[in-house]
Amino acid sequence: MDLSPQRQRTYRAILDAAAREWAQDPAVDLGRIAAAAGVGRATIHRYFPDRKRLQSALVSDSWDALHTAIVEAAPGTGSVLQVIDRIVTAMVHVGDRVLFLFATTGGSLSNADASIAGAVDEILIAEIERGQQDGELDATVPAQWIERMVWSIVYTGLHAVGDGLVARHGVDDLIRWSLRGAISAR
Repeated sequence: MDLSPQRQRTYRAILDAAAREWAQDPAVDLGRIAAAAGVGRATIHRYFPDRKRLQSALVSDSWDALHTAIVEAAPGTGSVLQVIDRIVTAMVHVGDRVLFLFATTGGSLSNADASIAGAVDEILIAEIERGQQDGELDATVPAQWIERMVWSIVYTGLHAVGDGLVARHGVDDLIRWSLRGAISAR
């Protein structure tokens, strides 16, 4: 989508607001998203004709944001535990997107979204397998199990932030501590 800088800011504001609102409650209506974005409901409809199109755009944008954040965490550089620490921080940074994806996708993705979701999974699995080979991570469990642990503990931490159990700025450490206990070599 080729938008002027102002229209691009509005587009981003709508997506960001939708991610925040739907991460907390997938049933939130477009009026609340418009208010959170600081725009009118009609403005949302100029960019996204209906809820389904906004949701679809947000799924794609969320996978893109998550993939970018994980790539910027520099997989393959340093120990696997350091890389996983950076990936956790990246996931927390785009936390509303992660929560939204958990709440909304239900496992069904478009071909383009499935491709980028697969790329995210490949990065995580490659790091986990590297850690198992290097002896940093428990090699007695499947790499996919550890990957699910990463996703689950990140989701739990982000959900705890939303519930007010922990502060957003401290959840990274709690997630990392929990993960290390769950996946480190014994």
